[in-house]
Amino acid sequence: MKVLIVGLGLMGGAYAYRLSNKGYTVYGSDLDIDAIDYALEKKFITNGSVNPEDFIKEADLIVLAIYPQAILSFVEKYKDLFHEGQVITDICGVKSSFVSEAYKLSKPATYCSHHPMAGREKVGIRYSTECVFGGANFLITPTEGVEDFAIDTLKHIGVDLGFSNISVMDIQKHNRMIGFTSQLTHAIAVSLVNSDHDDDTKYYIGDSYRDLTRIAMINDSLWSELFLENRSYLLEHIASFEFELNLLKMALYREDKEALCKLFKSSTKIRKEMEK
Repeated sequence: MKVLIVGLGLMGGAYAYRLSNKGYTVYGSDLDIDAIDYALEKKFITNGSVNPEDFIKEADLIVLAIYPQAILSFVEKYKDLFHEGQVITDICGVKSSFVSEAYKLSKPATYCSHHPMAGREKVGIRYSTECVFGGANFLITPTEGVEDFAIDTLKHIGVDLGFSNISVMDIQKHNRMIGFTSQLTHAIAVSLVNSDHDDDTKYYIGDSYRDLTRIAMINDSLWSELFLENRSYLLEHIASFEFELNLLKMALYREDKEALCKLFKSSTKIRKEMEK
């Protein structure tokens, strides 16, 4: 299979690295010539160019590893080069209204979105080999009318990338769940780190703080787009989190050990259920 990856950043580079090692012919395109040169040097890609049109007609699969607001612009610009039997996908963390429009514009190719639930807090192709896909979720989010062959193509790609759990789901369910499991956790990490006003904190950090705040090192341009694209669900989850945090705060105000124990037992039970 011939794959064109548009956007050779952290995740685009990780896709190129893993798929090339699986025997795929991988082309890469990026506005940054240094990223292309690095990918060529490390043999992540067979060929690369700042002009994606150099490879679009050859590709069986086009992976758009670019920011959400750039996706429709790409599809609109190059739609005349797409062909039947070709699958176009994105790895965007939020599946907003652009997906339905991209599906229409991409014909005669088939647009089918997906979301790899993996990555690193670092930025750039030089860290792409550090992305760990084993044990991670690979979510396929087709719109109505997407043919089975496109979904099967993405399932196959997910397996070859090394993802352990591959699921197909409705876009709205995806956005609601990602708002909770991904975006809310990033919001909590960012808020926790920003609430620190003590210069000596770094001397008191243990595993709990380190694990919880790792994702506070965040790509501000990308994540601001993701938060705004999914703001209705994220605001809903923030409100729910604030309610639960307030229950804990009130138990502390009242010096209510029984209430605290009840909250701790509830969280322990719920978290254990996730391991089954």
